[in-house]
Amino acid sequence: MSPEELTKLVKEKARFEGADLVGIASVSRYAGAPEPVRPQSHLPEAKAVIVMAVHHLDATVDFGAEPNSNYPGGFQIGMIPKLDTMAVRVGRYLEDLGYPTIPIMCTTYWHHRHQDGVPFDHHASFSHINALVAAGLGEYGWHGMSMSYKYGPRQRIVSVITSAPLVADPMYTGEPLCDRCKLCEKACWGENYKPEKLLGAKTISFEIEGKKLEYAHINRWRCFWGEQCHLDMTHLAERDEMDEKGIYDAMDSGVVRVLRGNAGYMCSSFKYCMAKPLRTWDRSRTKSPRRIKPAPTAQWDEIKTKLKEYAIKAGADSVAVFPMEKFQENKTLFEKEFRTDDFYKAFKWVVAFGARKPKYLGQPGAMVAKNVNMATHITGRLQPGIYDFGRYLDDGGYEAFTPWYLVQFEKKAAALAGWENKVVASLTTDAPMEECVFEVDRPLDSLKSAAEVIGLKQGLLPQVDVCGVASLASLGGKAAAELRELVPEAKSLIVLGQGMSKRVVELAGRNTTDCLVSYIQANMQALRETTWGALDMASALRKLGYAAEGAIEVDSLSKGRPMNHIGKMADLQAQAPFAAAAGLGFVAKNGFLTSKDYGQRLRFSFVLTSAELPESRRIEGSCPEGCRLCVDACPSGALSCTDCGQYARNDDRCEWVRVLGMTEGAGSTTTGWRVPSLPVPDKLDDEARKAALAQKDPIQVRCYQNPNQADTQIERCMQVCPFNK
Repeated sequence: MSPEELTKLVKEKARFEGADLVGIASVSRYAGAPEPVRPQSHLPEAKAVIVMAVHHLDATVDFGAEPNSNYPGGFQIGMIPKLDTMAVRVGRYLEDLGYPTIPIMCTTYWHHRHQDGVPFDHHASFSHINALVAAGLGEYGWHGMSMSYKYGPRQRIVSVITSAPLVADPMYTGEPLCDRCKLCEKACWGENYKPEKLLGAKTISFEIEGKKLEYAHINRWRCFWGEQCHLDMTHLAERDEMDEKGIYDAMDSGVVRVLRGNAGYMCSSFKYCMAKPLRTWDRSRTKSPRRIKPAPTAQWDEIKTKLKEYAIKAGADSVAVFPMEKFQENKTLFEKEFRTDDFYKAFKWVVAFGARKPKYLGQPGAMVAKNVNMATHITGRLQPGIYDFGRYLDDGGYEAFTPWYLVQFEKKAAALAGWENKVVASLTTDAPMEECVFEVDRPLDSLKSAAEVIGLKQGLLPQVDVCGVASLASLGGKAAAELRELVPEAKSLIVLGQGMSKRVVELAGRNTTDCLVSYIQANMQALRETTWGALDMASALRKLGYAAEGAIEVDSLSKGRPMNHIGKMADLQAQAPFAAAAGLGFVAKNGFLTSKDYGQRLRFSFVLTSAELPESRRIEGSCPEGCRLCVDACPSGALSCTDCGQYARNDDRCEWVRVLGMTEGAGSTTTGWRVPSLPVPDKLDDEARKAALAQKDPIQVRCYQNPNQADTQIERCMQVCPFNK
């Protein structure tokens, strides 16, 4: 296949997964970049960077950051899981073609402090903003954000670094997108663009293939004030100097946190920016500039067809549309300074997607408690799905807005529709619609037998790589009894697995950038994809008359570790015996499931069902004789070498590293976090955990108020396993 043909296929795949913009940058365009953030520092054999973007709904910008940046409103709801899903799926597509790839997570994992080789604070391990420019999709604005030729600054971006020989797109040479109108300066609540508040030479400038790029050298600690710390933006301008100490001084002086939306913050400079060729004004709607859009033409019949399509992709089972008048009582839930009357005039309809929650949620029991994040995974699919529908309306010339949780549109829509036990996502729009409530089938609901549902032969679960079945009768009394807390009628346990990228696991924390972000993303997305598959499979089995529910954890003693966006990452060692019972591999001495095709790189979710399914054949296997690589690799000494069977593991020492993130050797410092110098304990209790977490990095503890914020750990005992080769 020629590079041109491969590039065409990759772009088609990106658009299939939902990209509004896709471009290719060659690694040569990073020749002058700081070494830690170059593509080759993530993937030594890198040849190209695939850059994808999805656009913000215009109305969320019109009504966002009001009364100030602490009040984001419906800003960027659904966008982050959308982008992370796109990146991993495009990466898997290329890996299936034989090209190693490293997807880079959309956001969250920052180097807030100085990193050697990078001349500024608060940088990502790889800049998506720079990647959009390097891929020919736009240029920088004065504010330092990238602006595309189609949406101005109104997109979020994700990148995939690959060894594939893709053809780079030319650098952008069209009409200048930023005309230095300085509206961003005037809108900034912190007055961050004042010369005395800018850093160094006041601007950052460089060239890519002869194209000069320049923007204001803003003190990013001032942006950190609101974006990450959520400190009251009305008190930032009065402080001329700002650094990490200045943040703590402000907190100590009584400046409060203001957290009033899903996103937590929306930059006012962003709100007031629009690329010159796209800029228009409608001051009857908003004081900020608007984006030129096409005149709307789609009518209800076409829109309803699209509505069903997007609902199915979102994993919804129900859809509702109600007139805005039925949400009048929600007006009291909006902020006092929000333009509530204007909002209600702008939109005519509320659209809701609903997806059934597992029946066991809300019930008592240890196993239920282990699976509370199932609702988070449903939300992580519904919100991007209804956001996708909003993008369709937005690009068609209509307006769409994703309400934030505090205004409770989802709760009201569920009550109007008569929905119980559902996760709900909502959208408001001015598009022509009709009031309705209807159900939709999920991807597997049309299958005719349980054997078809678990067969994976129809290609309906393309993100699930393996599937096996274990009988509850063969699992033993305690395990079966615990699982029946979730589904009392359960007879079979179905295990779904996705294999993580071999190169991602190999390079985690070992590449030049010393980065674990892609490893975290791969884990997170594998759990998302298998959980979404489990929910679809359970739905299909219920359609056939069986009891069935999806689950993440299957052991009441499991210790999942905190992970942004999904709540917790499942306990892989607790899952391993169940995956082995379902014929997906054997349990190695380090306690991880080991398979022929994926080594220890499989990640799992489960379905419990009353269907009596044939068990998968168990796989026999053993570790290489005398191998103790896992024992030697453990930074907390949790594993003890024994002559036979699994190596003994001190669960508390393992938790210290894997769950609490207290040890440098597991990768906790690869994004610049500071860990306290504490001895690894042999015994942990709740008091010891609390005391240890309180001593973690002050940015995590004080600014984010989450001692596990953006933690990056890798199971070193798993990484070194020779079965991963």
